[in-house]
Amino acid sequence: MSLPVAAFTLSFLLFYIVSLVVAVLVGGALRRSGFPVPKGPRFGNIDGLRGFLALSVLSHHFWIWTHVVRFGQPWSAAELPFVNQLGAGAVALFFMITGLVFYPTALKGIGHVYWPKVYIGRFFRIVPLVAVSFLLVSLVIALRTGARPDASYARAALEWISAHHEVPILGYADSGRVNALVLWSLWQEWLFYLFLLPAVALGLQVAKMVRLPSWTVPLLVLAVGAVANVAHIGGNMLGYWPLFAAGMLAYELCARDAIRGWLASRAAAILAMLAMIPALALFHDALGPAFLAFAFFFCCVAAGNRFGAVFSLPGAAVVGEISFGIYLLHGILLNLLFVDAAPIVRGLPLAALPLLIPVLAMLIVLITAATYLLIERPAWRFGKRLGERLRPAASPAPATAP
Repeated sequence: MSLPVAAFTLSFLLFYIVSLVVAVLVGGALRRSGFPVPKGPRFGNIDGLRGFLALSVLSHHFWIWTHVVRFGQPWSAAELPFVNQLGAGAVALFFMITGLVFYPTALKGIGHVYWPKVYIGRFFRIVPLVAVSFLLVSLVIALRTGARPDASYARAALEWISAHHEVPILGYADSGRVNALVLWSLWQEWLFYLFLLPAVALGLQVAKMVRLPSWTVPLLVLAVGAVANVAHIGGNMLGYWPLFAAGMLAYELCARDAIRGWLASRAAAILAMLAMIPALALFHDALGPAFLAFAFFFCCVAAGNRFGAVFSLPGAAVVGEISFGIYLLHGILLNLLFVDAAPIVRGLPLAALPLLIPVLAMLIVLITAATYLLIERPAWRFGKRLGERLRPAASPAPATAP
């Protein structure tokens, strides 16, 4: 590693941490100004964790963009394991959160959940902001190229808004880079909601009938996903099952007071941090050898472990509340910087470039706080009311997550 690259790497690591601090301070200011947050934590300290994960993805993509613009490298995964984990590891923890949050719905059993309400809630929680992000990406492309919508635009919109595939928009080959290609994870979330969640609910109902412990079902999901990964079968649809299953098993563990108490202890926090050091430093993703470290760390957070109060800070709760917006929209901000302002980026000293990460973190928190209030919150509230109105009086009310 050359001296300039080493200096950039050290600067990146420093200002990545600074960006988290800046974002939490801005979040704290927003909270003091009356920004709405849930009155109590939904599951341990995962609300605080969410924001740090979304900001980590921003820094991960900043690293990739720097190597594209300054080093002429292709858009690809970061070679440095820790930097790649800021993206891959963060998304893995997001999948664990999804498994944790929706496991109570599955626990009711497939016949005791009003599924239209679940899917209406998910639709209005996810799709409106994705649609806005698609329009923003379209606007950026239109301003750059002068292109206007044609016959293929509606189909491209459907592909993007469903998160199925980021096809070229308005003939722009690099359309996906405008939002840092983040929609792939939303497609995996949809596969979870549409297939794995009801399958787990069915399995749990059968397990109850034959008097098997409920934890055997997510354990089976984990085992199937692990075998699929080793055997290279099933593609991504099965490959991410261990991550969703880890979230479900975290719920099972936290439902037991003695285990939850230990997971929330200082000793567990120290052990989790020690386990995460090699997981982040040696491995490029959270599957394989790093899986147990990530899963154990997540269980601690789900149990309410504060990790020195980092995840329970007031500002962290605000950043966590807007984390979906940060994840979805940060790529557009980065694209404007590294494409439209590329001459400025190329003119800055390499080691000074990461100074921009805290600035970007501050901007994206302010932007997504606005999109949360104007788009996300009204949309999911409407979806929640609509689901309640459509649900027959005798139907069970499923557990849902905002």
